[in-house]
Amino acid sequence: MPQQPEIQDIYPLSFMQEGMLFHSLYDEQSRAYFEQASFTINGQLDLDRFQKSMDAVFDRYEIFRTTFIYKNVAKPRQVVLKNRSCHVHFEDISHLNEREKEHCTEAFKEQDKKRGFDLQSDVLMRISVLKWAPERYVCIWSHHHILMDGWCLGIIIKDFLHIYQALGEGRLPYLQPVQPYGTYIKWLMQQDREEAAAYWKKRLQHFEKASSLPKRNEQVSEGELQQVTFTISERETSDLQKIAAASGATLNTVFQALWGILLQKFNRCDDAVFGSVVSGRPSEPEDVENIVGLFINTIPIRVQSKALSFSGLVSRMQKEMTEAEAYSYFPLYDIQAQSALKQELIDHIIVFENVPTQQEIEGLNQTGSFGFSVENFAMAEETNYGCSVKVIPGRTLFVRINFHTGLYEPGIIAEIKDYLQHMISAVISDPSLPVSKMTLLNHDKTQKMVAEYNTTGACFSVTRRCTGCLNVRWL
Repeated sequence: MPQQPEIQDIYPLSFMQEGMLFHSLYDEQSRAYFEQASFTINGQLDLDRFQKSMDAVFDRYEIFRTTFIYKNVAKPRQVVLKNRSCHVHFEDISHLNEREKEHCTEAFKEQDKKRGFDLQSDVLMRISVLKWAPERYVCIWSHHHILMDGWCLGIIIKDFLHIYQALGEGRLPYLQPVQPYGTYIKWLMQQDREEAAAYWKKRLQHFEKASSLPKRNEQVSEGELQQVTFTISERETSDLQKIAAASGATLNTVFQALWGILLQKFNRCDDAVFGSVVSGRPSEPEDVENIVGLFINTIPIRVQSKALSFSGLVSRMQKEMTEAEAYSYFPLYDIQAQSALKQELIDHIIVFENVPTQQEIEGLNQTGSFGFSVENFAMAEETNYGCSVKVIPGRTLFVRINFHTGLYEPGIIAEIKDYLQHMISAVISDPSLPVSKMTLLNHDKTQKMVAEYNTTGACFSVTRRCTGCLNVRWL
């Protein structure tokens, strides 16, 4: 009879974990919340030390020794085991030619995604190393999102490298003690949910018409996930930063204001709502920034422009975001319950990614003290939304829109770049521009569209562009 693993702790799931568990059980074939990072390692790699370093990471952070129990229990619980290992899978494909290596690596990544995770029985992190050449490896690092958010990956990589370096020097690594994820769960269970519900009910009152992106007139089930990407230039990013600073706001808030206006123009209104993924890390418990676990939450962002200028809107939205921060832990399903639209409140989400993973990798490459460097870092992830927008800040703003072609037409999503670009140019030229006077297209493009579609008093591109009636006059 196999020996039962020893249990270290048992506690409830966070609200976001509950949602992810629900979606995983509701659609077992879905890849939502499967996270897969991949990167290339150039140089000498000690595989035995790699394994020992990962073992040390598992010992350090209890979330990696956690299993999620939902069968034959009244309410799901996360159970922390005293011991749980992560076997690093190694495969040598160096005998293949370059094209075969690429094909083999992509096939491996796809198979890894198909394998998924059983939240109750599996170790919820898998690491594989494919050897391409004597000093070239591809690492595929997969985990279920229920374990941790993107901020944590930078913490884990930093600790892993510290341990790997110490073991290479024949010494024991020294790292500061960390708070367990259970500390946050205890804080979360103490929050006043009635007060949070009252806040969100007031915040969403009188919002009764969904503000969606333009969808296909006839939606189809056999679509696929596609991606549109574009970059906001360094000069424009710098100018948007200046608008943010002058308005006492963040660059994230400036982008959210632009996106809200985009939705208003699509839906011919001055009030729009979309979802935003927030970090969810409160000011307490102590050292919360270094706790590894799932903190993020999705909350609605309401953009009410009315008679405001763009800079005035940004300033007001920043104040509203500060107020909402105290209630950002409240689960989305309960927030939706406070609104008139319920489950129809949010059509899509925006993620403004500000995580330290890339900084840790850049620091690794600059030191040159590990015997290898890392390049080609990429993260593949999916959500349960038909459309999600990720904004990656830096010297430029990189925007990536993932969408399902059964819901959205690729040509329409691709045009969003031009609409945003036009609005960005307008607000950079005049931040005090009234939102009511902002347009999605410049005059020449508007005239061309009018001529092309002959839209006298009618919708432009009726078969291509609308959920409702998008009349040229509001452009």
